[in-house]
Amino acid sequence: MMRTESKNSWLQAIFNEMQEFKKEIKHQSERRIGRAEFSKLLNLGSEILNTRIRARRYKKPYKDGRKRFWFYSYVQFVILDVESNHKVA
Repeated sequence: MMRTESKNSWLQAIFNEMQEFKKEIKHQSERRIGRAEFSKLLNLGSEILNTRIRARRYKKPYKDGRKRFWFYSYVQFVILDVESNHKVA
């Protein structure tokens, strides 16, 4: 049985929506890192971290009520990026 073009586009739209839903679920279950832990992992003081956030070197933290946080995957990305920039050739 052949699918019509409208059925294919409808199925593609459902597939795309499910992919977005999977991304949201992943972010909801991902560990959250606060400012203190983020600065400790980067071995920075809180003022230097704030300066780098204002300079847009790092993303602004997400807000959940009064709490601010970054997702663990972003923190890992920043740490690996910092380490790769400081390797000796």
